[in-house]
Amino acid sequence: MKAKEGLAVKIIKRFYGISGVLDEYKKSQVEHIGNNAFMLMFGYTLVANLLVTVFASKKPELALWIFIGCNIFFTVFIVCGYVLFATARLKLTENEVEAKEMAKEKKKTILKGIGLGIYFAIAIHLLNGVLSMMLDEEDFLPYIVSPDRIIASILGGCFFGGMMYLVLRLRLKKIEE
Repeated sequence: MKAKEGLAVKIIKRFYGISGVLDEYKKSQVEHIGNNAFMLMFGYTLVANLLVTVFASKKPELALWIFIGCNIFFTVFIVCGYVLFATARLKLTENEVEAKEMAKEKKKTILKGIGLGIYFAIAIHLLNGVLSMMLDEEDFLPYIVSPDRIIASILGGCFFGGMMYLVLRLRLKKIEE
């Protein structure tokens, strides 16, 4: 009988890309990676806030936009890049599958890729509609039903789904019995 996973365990597994059971080894490695990422973010936050405080007195709006851009860049590329690199290096993201279960896991991977592609297409389409309404002052409904933008969102979803399928497929490792 399988014990139910708590919400925190599900979030940790999703964030770090871990499939299967979160055993003690994986949990300790995840905590180590998380602590390193926190220390990296903490140091960056101290330096960035100090610099923004200094530069905000002259041109506050420019300082704000640079601060926001640097925060996004640092979080997405530096911290998330470190987490991806560290989890891959420690082989926490590998999904070990027995040879007889490989076909079933490949099918699951295809379905996950399709689902993620559909989710991405819908989310990005709606988000672009909201952003165009806020920034370009376009109406939301005409943007959402525009065939060109629907096709662009579908193509983006297909590309994203395909890339996610490749990532998930490359993580599958066949183990011999």
